[in-house]
Amino acid sequence: MTRYRNGRVAAVLAGVYASLVVLLGVVSVVILLTVPDPILLSGVALMLLTFPLGPLIWWGWDAVPPQMADPVLLTVILTAAGLLQSYLIWRISRGPAIPQDGAA
Repeated sequence: MTRYRNGRVAAVLAGVYASLVVLLGVVSVVILLTVPDPILLSGVALMLLTFPLGPLIWWGWDAVPPQMADPVLLTVILTAAGLLQSYLIWRISRGPAIPQDGAA
């Protein structure tokens, strides 16, 4: 197993970020599916949390045809973008691999 210089810190950081993104995504979907006239502040918080991809997706959502413009789909796409960013946070912040003793 390869070890990285900042592996544990990077994993915790990315895990906390991913957990927060998933929590806001689930809360937003539950609100959208259960409340008759939702005021979705959790969706706005999800969009801001997933910066820089979140605002790009949010503003680009106007280009989606009205038949497909489902707010639940937007929330799922924002959550997926946040999880992608969590992976990128882990990859970038983990640092270089530590050479292992006895590696050939």
